[in-house]
Amino acid sequence: MKKNAYPKIAIVGRPNVGKSSIFNRIVGSRKAIVESASGTTRDRLYADIKWKGKLFTIVDTGGFEAAKEGDIARLVLGQLNAAIKEADIMFFVTDAVAGIMPQDIELASRLRKTSKRIYLVVNKVDGKSQLIKAMEFFELGLGEPYSVSATNGTGLENLLDDLAHDIEKPAAAEEIEAVKVAIVGRPNVGKSSFLNSVLQEERVIVHSIAGTTRDSVDTDFIYKDKHYILIDTAGIRHDTKIKESADFYSGVRSKEAIRRADAAIMLIDGFEGLKEDDSRIISFIIKEGKALVIVVNKWDLTESSAAAQYGDMLVKKANMLKNYPIVFVSSKTGRNVNSTLALIWPLYEKSKIVAGPEKLAEIRKNLNNLNELATKRIKILFLIQKSAQPPAFVVGLRDVKALNDNTRRYIENFFRQEFDFTGIPIRIEYSEPEKQESNVK
Repeated sequence: MKKNAYPKIAIVGRPNVGKSSIFNRIVGSRKAIVESASGTTRDRLYADIKWKGKLFTIVDTGGFEAAKEGDIARLVLGQLNAAIKEADIMFFVTDAVAGIMPQDIELASRLRKTSKRIYLVVNKVDGKSQLIKAMEFFELGLGEPYSVSATNGTGLENLLDDLAHDIEKPAAAEEIEAVKVAIVGRPNVGKSSFLNSVLQEERVIVHSIAGTTRDSVDTDFIYKDKHYILIDTAGIRHDTKIKESADFYSGVRSKEAIRRADAAIMLIDGFEGLKEDDSRIISFIIKEGKALVIVVNKWDLTESSAAAQYGDMLVKKANMLKNYPIVFVSSKTGRNVNSTLALIWPLYEKSKIVAGPEKLAEIRKNLNNLNELATKRIKILFLIQKSAQPPAFVVGLRDVKALNDNTRRYIENFFRQEFDFTGIPIRIEYSEPEKQESNVK
């Protein structure tokens, strides 16, 4: 990744004016969930953009609206205020069809007090009547409005051209290595609370309602001089439990987050124990080849403190967990939260291991000397590392049919011990010399 100090542009406005649609148009993909119901976006979403040679970070935010004490809208407002505070420039989005609303007037007043550059954007200008109506927004006292349509993209190019003209070209970005970590799990297991405990700030919204996080939210973080990109994700439900389209798209975004991550922190509710949906998510992470740490959260809520016994119980319920570290944490108190991060970087490094020819020759020799293989007249003819992240090997045998499931597991465990692949999915393919030669051709 690149460590950058690009200007931040926050897209702000009341709910349902099309902020996420504009964000997606600019980013060039459906990164934020767009739905006709208001209030779909809650956390801040970030994307780095290049336009006319200028680099900047664009931030999507939740809608500005009055909120009662304890209402989740108050939490969204907190995220919006944080975005306004950290932003250098604002895209203030309004709605040409609805016209000027009381929230627009109140937010315009707040923005003027920041002394930051504000671009007044009137969205949903899809015809001459809306274009005339857009001129009414001069009343907000923020200068000439930009008439745009997120639906068909008109007007956005002019907006971005002016933005690029107004911002200075930043210094060259510094190349740094960072590990991308997806924080995943079922709804309401404490993913956002875990992230906030790591960050020691309310960077993402935490609320008792299951499914508060709708999008995948990236957060840059440095821990012990190592750079992390922490990806908070929405809870993943099994398909049969999905009732709303937003839940479906949230699950899609969460799976996309796992695919683009280097590692995953899988949260399990310590009070509820391992559920079928937990096992499904873990299987998906392993299938995608991501380094994995299992985190049992809400450990403060469990009556027993016998972590070892609890860990054994998890492995009995899902044997695949035996190859992955299990950490017991309390996001509420912060107990063991940072120790989870301490595990991630070594796993990331191990997942990138590329064994040299001498090491592979040594492993092949040691395997051939094992009684488990010799008694079955199994001899390894060649050994190749096919790829890393996850580590994948090709084992050459005269007759692949001579292998049974126990022998395959034995060989996999041998590789795990040789490279200390605890926490890393590995791939082992078995091939016969003739097949290998035909593949090379």
